Amino acid sequence: MKRQFLFNKISSWLRPFAYVLLPLGGGWIGLSACSDFDDYNDGVADATPMANHTLWQNIQQNDELSDFAALVKKTGFDGELNASHAYTVWAPMNGTFDASQYQNLDQQALLRQFVKNHIADYSHQATGLFEERVLMLNDKSYTFGGSSVYTFGENKVERANQPSNNGLLHILNGVVPFHSNLYEYITDSLLSLGKDIDSLRCYVKAYEKTELNEEASVLGPIVNGMQTYVDSVMETSNSLWRDLGVSMNQEDSSYLAVLPSNTAWLKAYDKAKSYFNYCATTKAQTFTNGNLNPTPASLTIDPAYWQDSLACLSIVSNLFFNKNDRYNTWLDGGTPSAAGVDTLRSTNNRKLSNPNDILAQATSTVELSNGKGLIVDSLAMYPWETYAPERSISAASNRNIARVVTGSSESWRLTFDDPEREDFSYNHVIPSGGYGKPELDLYLPNVQSTTYSLYCVFVPPYDDKKAEVLPNRVIFTLNYCDASGNLKDYEFLDESEENISAFQAQFDLKDNSSNRTTIRAFSNNPYKIDTLYIGDFTFPVSYTGLGTEYCPNIKITSPFSVFNKSLTSAFTRDLRIASIILKPKELVEFEESNKK
Repeated sequence: MKRQFLFNKISSWLRPFAYVLLPLGGGWIGLSACSDFDDYNDGVADATPMANHTLWQNIQQNDELSDFAALVKKTGFDGELNASHAYTVWAPMNGTFDASQYQNLDQQALLRQFVKNHIADYSHQATGLFEERVLMLNDKSYTFGGSSVYTFGENKVERANQPSNNGLLHILNGVVPFHSNLYEYITDSLLSLGKDIDSLRCYVKAYEKTELNEEASVLGPIVNGMQTYVDSVMETSNSLWRDLGVSMNQEDSSYLAVLPSNTAWLKAYDKAKSYFNYCATTKAQTFTNGNLNPTPASLTIDPAYWQDSLACLSIVSNLFFNKNDRYNTWLDGGTPSAAGVDTLRSTNNRKLSNPNDILAQATSTVELSNGKGLIVDSLAMYPWETYAPERSISAASNRNIARVVTGSSESWRLTFDDPEREDFSYNHVIPSGGYGKPELDLYLPNVQSTTYSLYCVFVPPYDDKKAEVLPNRVIFTLNYCDASGNLKDYEFLDESEENISAFQAQFDLKDNSSNRTTIRAFSNNPYKIDTLYIGDFTFPVSYTGLGTEYCPNIKITSPFSVFNKSLTSAFTRDLRIASIILKPKELVEFEESNKK
């Protein structure tokens, strides 16, 4: 996504509009000099005395506009309205607004929130039946239109098309309320005064950067070997916009923003940071340059910095929703069920399945120029849809394969004619010869410091119709880093009495140390796509953001000897694995509690 910018506006000075009066048949006609913007930047010719005065002179001389004039004078913008540049002014009459509330604003706030909120470049006439969207000097836009009776924003125009020699004046019955955009509201403490969103503001502003735009600036002289500028244009950017997929400062966008109060932020932060426990030096096994033996690697980081950064990012990643997204169109009215959806989708594609709960937390609503903000004292998003999502590690992706031992692998795409069944890919690991016993090792990137239920998805032999349909008998060995930075192994075994007794009865094996893993290995159903639960595991440290070079790996292999004929004839040594799934335990428990 393109980086978005907030621009300091530079006035566009156009050629002055000039009148030449010539006698013709005892009368006078007005001829205008041409300009590049004849239709927009010209004042309106009129025989009334007002047409010979500037906008500022006409505003000053109108007793109904004395409050408006005083506020304009305070900002210093009266000089602009007295110059040759063409403007249209929608001036609210005395008594139709509370001027005292604007008197308390500082000069810059008054200029942006009031004066420039009622003035636009060029001439905007009210004539006939029309409707247009007018861009104001503060980059806000309002609807201007009607037929004989005209409105601007939501206010009636009492007298339209009052001419001046540098523009038009419309007299308005009421003030046009200023609404900040989402970025302004979050980052300006005065705009959100009393809403207690300081934690969110500090986080967003930390990504803000203001730089000189040399191309847009007007060069000045070289002083002491340094370039100076007569007029410098500063651009403020925020890299967080790109990461979140939200243009907070765009006036033509339509957003819903869930804005956490400090109370909500701290509660969410305490929850989120538990998923991002790092150790100073994280160790991992790597398999490089075709080397089948794992090599230890280590990465040193600042664990407190990583924890804080990613916990905060996981919070803000779920706060912004574009109403133009097909998942979110119901936000302008109605309910999710009426719209045929049951989710919200954030600007960075996080799907949240409990929209009613999320929106119900609002304690107040803020109207914004590019949407709406909901102030909340609690964030009701589910952890598994935000801080700690489910991970599905595809075995068909080369980037996830750590190594294949004593075998070769082929990736296959499994497609179905049934539209209800989703296509997916899997990896077929083939033994290298009659005595090969393949082992497939997969990287598990971006797992977090939480408890997962792990599953392995096995696939039937679709790729070889002549293959004998036999189950696998495998164990899973996880290599991970503990909280002290040491590498450890953990074996997943099927300790169920049903598995142990059935296997012993079938193969008459004693439960001793040499047979222990064989007896407790997992068997899949070879006649279906079998998602096999292999156990729960709590990762002591988070690997989010460390990449595949520094992450756990899981080894899938058969524990018995290839010389055991009874076992090799009962189980296949081919491995057809679609994926390893890591489902947060919280999600598993939630699904169990909501089963009907």
